[in-house]
Amino acid sequence: MDEIYINQLTEKYKDNMQVYHDLCVTMQHLLIYLLDNNDYKYQISHRIKSIESLRNKIIRKADKGIIYNDISDISDLAGIRIIFYLESHKKQFIHDLYKELTPQNLKLVERNKNKGYRATHIVAEFGEKRLILAEYIRYAGLKCEIQLTSALYHAWSEIEHDIFYKPNNNAKKLDHDIIITLKKELEETLTNYIEKASDTFEHVATYVRNIRN
Repeated sequence: MDEIYINQLTEKYKDNMQVYHDLCVTMQHLLIYLLDNNDYKYQISHRIKSIESLRNKIIRKADKGIIYNDISDISDLAGIRIIFYLESHKKQFIHDLYKELTPQNLKLVERNKNKGYRATHIVAEFGEKRLILAEYIRYAGLKCEIQLTSALYHAWSEIEHDIFYKPNNNAKKLDHDIIITLKKELEETLTNYIEKASDTFEHVATYVRNIRN
């Protein structure tokens, strides 16, 4: 991997990190407005990618034959995560989002990173109607990745990530076979308990909602 190429991308990103941060904040304000107006229960957070994380991504993608011509080609430099109580709330919000932002400015990808794990990633851009406004024009061509999941799956994902992927230089490196076995145990927990709990929550919520209505 050409170090000059990596440095060119990372330096350009460093020069534009404030714009990506502002994009995150602006997009989050729009999403909160949409969430609150439709009475969702949710948690929301935003972040921009670190320089080190960007370097790792560029190298990782290059190893797979994916070369970025510009940082604007990278869809997750700005990221927002929304956690819903129920899977059905997540699906309803996607419908509401498509009414707020035109479909050509949204790209939806279902992410099943692990067995049974459910998450939806939406790559969003502001459309022409907003970009003609002075406060939005600086975001032209920039993408923001919106991650949608529900509380149970989020908790499982965070625990799994911290155990296996969070850097810890003091931790003894686990044997590959042990990692496979432990991951299988977590996947079985997801399938046998979390998926069932999620389905039960949906059933109870739907039943109570129908009675109240």
